Amino acid sequence: QSIPLDFREITMDLEFDRSASRLKAEQKARLDKEKKKREADRRAAAEVQRKRDEMEEAARQRRLQQAEEEARQREAQEEHERRTGGVEWKETFVAASLPAEKGGGDRITLPVSALSGLEFKGAMEIKGPMHFELTTEHGGKTHAGVLEFTAEDGTVGLPPKVAACLAAVTGNDETPEGGYNSRVTATYVRLEKGTFVSLQPRTREFANAMGNVRGSSVPVYDSARGKWVLPGLEGILHSTLQPLCALTLGDTVQVEHDGSVFDLDVVQLEPAQAVSLIDTDIQVELTASREELAQMEEQEKARAEASHRRQRKEEEASARTREAAARLTEEPPEGAEGAVAIAIRLPDGQRFMRRVLRTSPVQELFDAIDAKGLAGGELYQLVASYPRRVFDQSAAGRTWAELGVNGPQEALFLENQT
Repeated sequence: QSIPLDFREITMDLEFDRSASRLKAEQKARLDKEKKKREADRRAAAEVQRKRDEMEEAARQRRLQQAEEEARQREAQEEHERRTGGVEWKETFVAASLPAEKGGGDRITLPVSALSGLEFKGAMEIKGPMHFELTTEHGGKTHAGVLEFTAEDGTVGLPPKVAACLAAVTGNDETPEGGYNSRVTATYVRLEKGTFVSLQPRTREFANAMGNVRGSSVPVYDSARGKWVLPGLEGILHSTLQPLCALTLGDTVQVEHDGSVFDLDVVQLEPAQAVSLIDTDIQVELTASREELAQMEEQEKARAEASHRRQRKEEEASARTREAAARLTEEPPEGAEGAVAIAIRLPDGQRFMRRVLRTSPVQELFDAIDAKGLAGGELYQLVASYPRRVFDQSAAGRTWAELGVNGPQEALFLENQT
């Protein structure tokens, strides 16, 4: 049986459409696959680039850190060279006291073995004074010069000033904590010349003792001592520092004047935290004593607290003024029935007039006073003189009639309550 021509055409059209749809779907799938592959390749390339960038950044950071570390090491080495002149010498000794005739100033004694070690390290070839950094295992630290190499082997002789700066207990051989018989490490160092020192007395007695001392920057010749000296306070301070060869931030120096001894702490140094005093013209400055600074701090604290109280009081008064103004009712007109004209004398002598109703509470008059700020933020009460009657906050809720005020006028005084 033959198939009609038009049916065959329809069938062919359907097959063509199906083929076209399959082709289109295959093309779309192929394009999607290619797109996904390109996206995957792009992500993979981006990931490779990211890892490469991370590796390069890590390498760059390592190079920077290495360069910074090398710079720090160079600076540390240069600082070390500056402080030691290339001389690496450090020894630990047992602290011993110097005899009184040798104990002035801040020059220590070392054993002959130390001299041999310093010569071997080349310290004797360096021009200039010889200084040592002295430290203890308990945190004491100061600097000193050397008097001579005559100490017993294994010991270092400490003058009183050095022992005190190392937190030593002078003369107490049984106290190892920073005192004699404790272990002291001496390190060879070179110090810059000092240009400025600030000294702080521990007590106000120093200022009292120096109150009548007049200073001068013009030296005078002291025939008894056989040298030129500065008179007055500046001269006293320079004379105190003259026997010393070094100063360290935190040191304590003693000033003798008229039979009294005063402790002064080194609170500032220039150009470094440890300086040499040999062959240098150093500027000396005095600061307020510890006691005076403590008193000034207490005074400043008291002023701050008073200011805070005053501010809080003003804020409370301002709040009362706003609240009173919000509550304030209109004043009764003149001649109103049951009205009382109240005249109030204020503490500054001024007068305040206000009419109230006998049936109104006393609080209304308080509100009128507070709304105008007439009490200056202080607590107050109203007082009638003859006979004396007091209207305070406890009466605020009662009426004037209940309190016996029934006349057309009343005179009151405003008294501040302390």
